[in-house]
Amino acid sequence: MPLLSIRASPWQWGNVPGPTMASCPDNPPRVFSAMIKRAKNPLLIVGSYMCSELGGRPLVDYAIEIARKVNCPIVATAHTLKLFLDKGFPAVSMSLVDIVNRLQDPGFTVDPSKAPPHDMVMFLGIRYEFESQSLATLKHFAPHLKTLTLCKWYHPNADWSFPNIKDEEWKKFLDELIQALG
Repeated sequence: MPLLSIRASPWQWGNVPGPTMASCPDNPPRVFSAMIKRAKNPLLIVGSYMCSELGGRPLVDYAIEIARKVNCPIVATAHTLKLFLDKGFPAVSMSLVDIVNRLQDPGFTVDPSKAPPHDMVMFLGIRYEFESQSLATLKHFAPHLKTLTLCKWYHPNADWSFPNIKDEEWKKFLDELIQALG
């Protein structure tokens, strides 16, 4: 059985990624969990969709559970910091532009007490057009990072991405990913 599926298309037509596009594995939760576990210092960046629900469960709960399973910090962009603080999770607040600029430095880490610097950045719950431009910047100016999107839209500028999927399948993928992370 092949590990990679047929090339996916960008969710928005105006997204022209160039010759290198994100890979979509046949079994994203299993493949993504293995990649996340191998990362030495992953980072999860979340956005405004944290205020929404997925199948009756707040999306913020998925982010917290993923971060706790792999012991990684969360950077809360937009207005989402309060959601994490209300749930007792110590997220870091930073604008998306600021965190993307800082990640271009190969020595940067959100938590200076943690070494080595970040080697993988995951994205969840960020508006498509903002995430797309952030991924394009990291693709070209931060080759030391692997990027992985956990959103329901295909992001061609990431290294790895879910395909374009409906909410029911997205919920299933996130549940399976959390389970696979152990």
